[in-house]
Amino acid sequence: MSIMWPVLLLSLGLAGYALLGWRQRGDTRDLRYGLALLAWSALLAAGELGRLGAPDEVVRAATRGSYQLTILAVSAFLMAWVRGLGWGDKVLMASQAALGLFLAPLQAAALPAGWGQAWFWVNALGITALVLRLAHAIWRRTDAESWMVLLVAVLGLGVVLTDLRQAADGPALVSVSHYFFAVALFVLWLALTQRVGNSRRSIGEGGSSAHQVQRQLAQDLHDGVGSQLTTLISALDAGSPEQRATAATLQQCLLELKLLVDGINEEGSVVSHLASLRYRMQPLLAAAGMDLQWRLVDEEQLERAQGPAARQVLRVAQEALANAVRHSGADTVVLSCCHMNSADALLLEIADNGKGMAYERYARTASSGEPHRASHGKGLSGMVLRASQMHGQLSVESAPGEGTRVRLQVPMAALIQPTAERRRAPA
Repeated sequence: MSIMWPVLLLSLGLAGYALLGWRQRGDTRDLRYGLALLAWSALLAAGELGRLGAPDEVVRAATRGSYQLTILAVSAFLMAWVRGLGWGDKVLMASQAALGLFLAPLQAAALPAGWGQAWFWVNALGITALVLRLAHAIWRRTDAESWMVLLVAVLGLGVVLTDLRQAADGPALVSVSHYFFAVALFVLWLALTQRVGNSRRSIGEGGSSAHQVQRQLAQDLHDGVGSQLTTLISALDAGSPEQRATAATLQQCLLELKLLVDGINEEGSVVSHLASLRYRMQPLLAAAGMDLQWRLVDEEQLERAQGPAARQVLRVAQEALANAVRHSGADTVVLSCCHMNSADALLLEIADNGKGMAYERYARTASSGEPHRASHGKGLSGMVLRASQMHGQLSVESAPGEGTRVRLQVPMAALIQPTAERRRAPA
């Protein structure tokens, strides 16, 4: 079964939910999001016409027309969030849609060559101009909502330019990037209307805390975006190398989302964060044929490490485990974490028995400021940066055939929140 059909059903369901929200609350942004999903659903359905035996010119006309409507609906949805846009911007958006809808059937009717390129340039220039107008209106603002809109708009520009170039002389196909953009658009709508709006009203009415709002938003992200990613993963064909690679990427996205939800609790200790990581990473490690050995010692002392610094330790452990899955070829990976009494420091080690690499010992301390040897990749650079932010030291040891060991040492003083210390102080 094609992945299009489960995605189409999911898209139609979300569109109905958004339109129902518009009827109940009267928020036109819900209406615009619902229309965008309906237009994209029409594009998904049009892409299946070829498999049903429809003539090529019919498929081209249907896909280009529905693609044009999708561009119009998504543009209208994004523009609804930005103040400072005038009638000129609306005229630009409408003109682009009208020209695109005019050119789409002409190209499908096999008129002189070049109509496909004309359709491409009308949309490429129109979308670029709209994104530049959004950027101009948002540039001097400091609110996170406007910048979220701009980020999604830039992502959409990249998707559209890639799609239009590939479809200059053929049907407008739905690529894998569409699914990622659909998830980004869903998160934007979820964060700026439905869930956050309800949470903010509950604060005004019932005096709920900001922490409750964060937890509610995290749960909504997990239930909404997480379920979409799970549906996409289950619909992919494991026998296809391309779809198998896509499934692996979606699995990583799903893992990141779940860890984000787990880490929303700022009071969590490094022990609880690592426990969540173990639970979340276990399926990926099992799929890679790797046995995870877990060794936590002095948990009572490690419980003192809480707050943002504890999440930094989590991210280092996550990156080290992810590198082991992607590159090591190991069958065993050991994660150990303990408290060093002599230095009053946390010691985290991730070691595997994989193929290793030709790699000189790499270390960086808070005092040195620079790595002893050349950096090997952005993942390692990110771990080193996190270690330095905690006034700690990160080292990596590896050799061909001898596996890899990542070692993080952080002073406990850098991991303890002042509020946590006050709670432990005697009355």
